Amino acid sequence: MDTCICRQASECKDYPRDLGCLFLGEAALDINPELGRRISKEEALEYVQRCREAGLVHLIGRNKLDTVWLGVQPGIKLLTICNCCPCCCLWRVLPYVSSQIGSKITRMTGVTVAVNDLCVGCGTCTDEVCFVDANRLVDGRAVKTEACRGCGRCVDVCPEGAIVIKIEDDKIVERAINHITSLVDIF
Repeated sequence: MDTCICRQASECKDYPRDLGCLFLGEAALDINPELGRRISKEEALEYVQRCREAGLVHLIGRNKLDTVWLGVQPGIKLLTICNCCPCCCLWRVLPYVSSQIGSKITRMTGVTVAVNDLCVGCGTCTDEVCFVDANRLVDGRAVKTEACRGCGRCVDVCPEGAIVIKIEDDKIVERAINHITSLVDIF
């Protein structure tokens, strides 16, 4: 998409409004061309990198809401890659929605985010960084709660390098690709 509808609607001043969602799968062919354009795999990878460099977080999944507002079918053939900011994104409501809805947004299996001994308790990671408010200061040290979805924003902002993402198995990416491919045809 040529624009992020969440950041545009919220008149975001902190993150680029021109970096919207990516849509993959057969149903993406039916998206109104006024909302964006088709791009190659290489362009998509470059786009995702630009989003990450801008401080945006990728949320990947089949979002039923997208199939409705985009008016595409079949919904099971649409995969959304949201590029979200913590201030305007629809997902910023996660701490406030029912657990039935919030539990559908999960951390990737095999990925952990941990605080190491370099933490000085500065609180940078608690200052409107996390979508789900998963960071707390306890006894002068950052602590991750079970609410953590593994987005990595706290890792990026920690001035001490005290928060790290750990990948427990080097086959995680391969399994994730296979899982996503099984959900929606990616062409």
